[in-house]
Amino acid sequence: MNPDARTGTSRERTPTSNWWRIGVCAVLPILVGAACAVLLGAQLQPVTAFIVVILAGWVFVALGAVWLVLALIRLWRYHPDRRLWITPGIVVATALVSVLGIPSWIGWQLSKGELEQRAATCEPSLDDVRVGVYDVRRVTSGPRGCHFYTRGGLFDSVGVAHLPQGTDKIGNPQGEGDIGYRHFHGDWYTFTSIDF
Repeated sequence: MNPDARTGTSRERTPTSNWWRIGVCAVLPILVGAACAVLLGAQLQPVTAFIVVILAGWVFVALGAVWLVLALIRLWRYHPDRRLWITPGIVVATALVSVLGIPSWIGWQLSKGELEQRAATCEPSLDDVRVGVYDVRRVTSGPRGCHFYTRGGLFDSVGVAHLPQGTDKIGNPQGEGDIGYRHFHGDWYTFTSIDF
């Protein structure tokens, strides 16, 4: 009997290279995990920074191409290996966590107490401050309620607003100077404001 048949390695054409193991089992998962962590961290804000989404998308495309090349090498030269699925598993888990809105919920839970305290007095401010985990660029007070402008908009201003009486301006803003709201939690809404 062939010794390879007894050890279960008859499908392997050549021994797996160390560079492949290091690349697929360590380097690639670490790089993808770091990109996923940055993306999830950006989602702690009430509105995810558009530039982070774009940059993370390009990183995922580049790392996905590297993974595909390594996967094809593995399938061509060696037998299939479960370790090949570590990196896609990280991406799928991140996508699931994002779709379920878990980072946004965590960000809200870590920030709502301080936001509610500040909204009670709603002192206008042009100073950059951290409120919970939110990066607030400015605070404005008006007849509708208290607006906390955060980082995240590409061209428009975005943030979270405390509107105890609600609003009928749900949806996207229509023109310059307009604000559109989306319900967030309780009396809180995210908003987008067209500034120019």
